[in-house]
Amino acid sequence: MEVSRSTEIKVGLVTIIGLALLIFGIMLGKGMSIGGAERNLLIRLPVSGGLESGSPVVVNGVKRGSIVAVRNDNGSVIAEAALDDVTDLKSDASALVTMLEITGGKKVEITSGTATSPFNLSQEMPGRVASDIGGMVTALGDVSGDAKNLVRRLDTIAASLTSLLADGQVVENVRTITTDGAILVTDAKNLLAENRKAITDVVRNAGLLVDEIRTIVQDTDPKLSKLLADLDGTVSEARTTLSKADNAIVHADTLIVQISDVVRAVRDGDGFANRVIYDTAFANRLDSTINSLTVFIRQAHRYGINVNVGLGQRP
Repeated sequence: MEVSRSTEIKVGLVTIIGLALLIFGIMLGKGMSIGGAERNLLIRLPVSGGLESGSPVVVNGVKRGSIVAVRNDNGSVIAEAALDDVTDLKSDASALVTMLEITGGKKVEITSGTATSPFNLSQEMPGRVASDIGGMVTALGDVSGDAKNLVRRLDTIAASLTSLLADGQVVENVRTITTDGAILVTDAKNLLAENRKAITDVVRNAGLLVDEIRTIVQDTDPKLSKLLADLDGTVSEARTTLSKADNAIVHADTLIVQISDVVRAVRDGDGFANRVIYDTAFANRLDSTINSLTVFIRQAHRYGINVNVGLGQRP
């Protein structure tokens, strides 16, 4: 009786220990932590990409926690992750959803970042979903129609090329062009070989000509410099002469204005010059007086002057 009861106790203990190990293994397999304080992190994804609760989360390749919830939020997806340690996450950290195994499953790979400031857990970490086999198959399905059209077009091009080359004329033309090209290359080669010495002499003479031109330039450089200096002096003198000419023109303009004023005064005034030039009667009298004076002088010169002068007497 006692042996049977002891056996039952042992069986019960083994059963309890087995259940505990089973639960512990399930928790480890799901990425659940059984010790230490966990920190929750929110990751914003465009789509879930097959991510679900229990999917592992790794930081730089090292497992750090697991996904505890995945939900839709404002047209995108929020994945909540429970991490054992977040001290090495920086403000530029990012997440990537990739395949866990080739047979299935997803995981979240977090790149810790290189910034100096730590990541703020009150903010959402940006994330993206990597293409997997299913996505690649879908993409291939999307482009399959374009691939069919491309194959049809290639087939059409191949048929056109076949019909083009079928009569042999194109091939003959290509052969002719190739032959002519070969002949042209041969002729050019022969021409170069026959005139190699002449070409070499031309190149050598060109080099000598360049040297002579350089020498001439070097020899004439002092003379050119002196000529330029003389020209510069001449230009300076010409500039001075022009300045004096400008002053003379200004003085001439002033003189012309003064003469114009004198002429205007003579024409519009009532002085002697105006009367002589513009008064006809005065001019006639003056002319008559001058004529009379001329006659008097001639007679006085011819007959002399009879002067009756009385000195000291009363009239």
